[in-house]
Amino acid sequence: MDELNAYVAGGGSDTVTVIDTATNEVIGDVRVGDEPMLVALSPDRTTLLCTNRDGMDASVIDTRTLEVRATVAVQDGASGCGFSSDGSLAYVANEYSHTVSIIETSSWQAVRHVHVGHGPCELRVVPATGRVVVTNEESHTVAVLDGKTGERLRFVVTPEGPLGLDVSGDGAFAIAACFMSSHVWCLDAATWTVRWRADIGGSHVGVAIEPGGERAIVTNSDQDHVSVIDLASRKESLRMQVGPNPAAVALLPHDPSLAYITIRGADSVAVLDIRRAEVIRTIPVGSSPLGICIG
Repeated sequence: MDELNAYVAGGGSDTVTVIDTATNEVIGDVRVGDEPMLVALSPDRTTLLCTNRDGMDASVIDTRTLEVRATVAVQDGASGCGFSSDGSLAYVANEYSHTVSIIETSSWQAVRHVHVGHGPCELRVVPATGRVVVTNEESHTVAVLDGKTGERLRFVVTPEGPLGLDVSGDGAFAIAACFMSSHVWCLDAATWTVRWRADIGGSHVGVAIEPGGERAIVTNSDQDHVSVIDLASRKESLRMQVGPNPAAVALLPHDPSLAYITIRGADSVAVLDIRRAEVIRTIPVGSSPLGICIG
């Protein structure tokens, strides 16, 4: 699988739209469950997990055939999701049940549900350690779990409604973007303490860290723009209007200057060239798109 596709969850159309990133053309739509929210790819890129918030489940999609091959029952308000580094486990954050479901991918069955705090939204797995990191928007914390046992190892207080989350490629730090304020928080992934926080934009929904760890892109949903953050200076280096209500963001792995951003208010994905500081393509997708991943 040399090609890279972008997978977009359309919360209002109950579909996942597939975009060929070489041509930026839509190559397929997959019917999933009720109100799909966020998406994650398995390490081998053959499986896409899509959470369905109102269905209390997640759809398992074969990326080669673009067919749903399983549906996993989780808990109420399925939201963020991810995979262990070896692909043997998957995780789903359940916003309304305040839990994370741990799923064995050999059977696609949830084997336990772990309470993590109120309103868990986004979820990431730290590749080097297998830790599962979750933002809890309502309890204003970031929870850190043991990926195998589900044991809660740490709660980090970020008292401003953390929502978006990403982990650096080397696993050294994480960034949480807070919806209820204009702050982004950088957390040290060794100690799970706050390195710094910065006042940038507002009503953050999504965040993505460049593979080299030099910049991060944050969506500012109420201002219809994205902020590019220089992580060394902790300052905004670029602000770009991208469309009404930008949500999630994913970077092209081999060219992270290209950012794919879901535009909820326009039922589209905007392709932003950070070097040129312009939107180079707008791609119509399903209704009210939220989650996006590339692989």
